[in-house]
Formats: sequence, C-alpha cells, structure tokens
Amino acid sequence: MRIDAHHHVWQVARGDYTWMTPDLPIARDYQLADLRPLLGDITATILVQAAATDAETDFMLATARASAGLVRGVVGWVDLAAPDAPSRIAVRAADPLMRGLRPMLQDIDDPGWILRPDVQPGLAAMARHGLRFDALIKPRHLPLIGELAQRHPDLNVVIDHAAKPDVAGGAFQPWASHM
Repeated sequence: MRIDAHHHVWQVARGDYTWMTPDLPIARDYQLADLRPLLGDITATILVQAAATDAETDFMLATARASAGLVRGVVGWVDLAAPDAPSRIAVRAADPLMRGLRPMLQDIDDPGWILRPDVQPGLAAMARHGLRFDALIKPRHLPLIGELAQRHPDLNVVIDHAAKPDVAGGAFQPWASHM
C-alpha cells in the first residue's frame, strides 16, 4: 500500500476558506473525483483541513466515509484554545478516521500562540488520544515547535510543507538548523 499523507478537498461555497481569493487558479471545488485520475500507484490518502472550522472537519469525514476506502484518515480542526477543547478532542478522536488536528499556525498573528497556557490542555488531550499535531508553519515557528515537542513529548508532530522555507531566496539558515 502506498499512502499520500496530504491531500485537500474543498467546497468553496461554504465560505470558510479565508485564505482563498477568487483570483487564485485553485479557487474552485475539489473533490475526490478530481484526485482519483492523478493518483498513479498511490492506493490511499489522508485528507488535511484547509479551513479552521468544524464544518471543514465534518465535510472531510463525510468525504472519507464515502470514499470506498481511498481515504484512510483525516487531519481536522478543533479550536485548541477553547475551554472545552479536551472534550471536543475526545469526541473527534473517537472517530476511527480521525488521525490528527491542524491549527493553521502560519495564519495566527501571535507566533507564540501554540505555547500559550490556554492551548496546552488541548495539546495534552491530543497526545492522550493518539492524535498527531499537524504544524502548518513557516520557518519563524520552528523554534517554537521544538519547545512544544519538549513540553509534550508524547505528541507526534508533523511539519507540513517542510515549514515553507524560502527556497527561491536561498534562505536555508536558520531553517535547516531548526529542522
């Protein structure tokens, strides 16, 4: 089995893709029907959220259930700073398709948000329930992710898109050292 661990599907009309502007070439709905012809020898995939909403997570879980086994997992979203985050995480983690959660750290103004005290109970709940932390970050966040890993050694962390280094600008340091 070959699994691609990061695919997106979306429904633009839902209106929660705040980063998506109408001028982007990808500003249209994407479904599994768009993906299937491109898979080659990939036999399964993981869907990853592209909107920080419960509706996005529900949409991906429904898509996964209807995928005839193509989708083997979902990386969704829960507001980790919410007081009820641990109970919401427990509910999400009970779904066998839920594999992880992804706060969109690159879009949060406070780069240290993930280390705030009100976020820690949610992160601890993720580790307790075996969910992975998908870090959608930029190079400036890498030192913070290192500290996060020290605080939560049982929390598996995935660095999405290699933290988006400035490859075109040749800025490999301090990115490379932090990676």
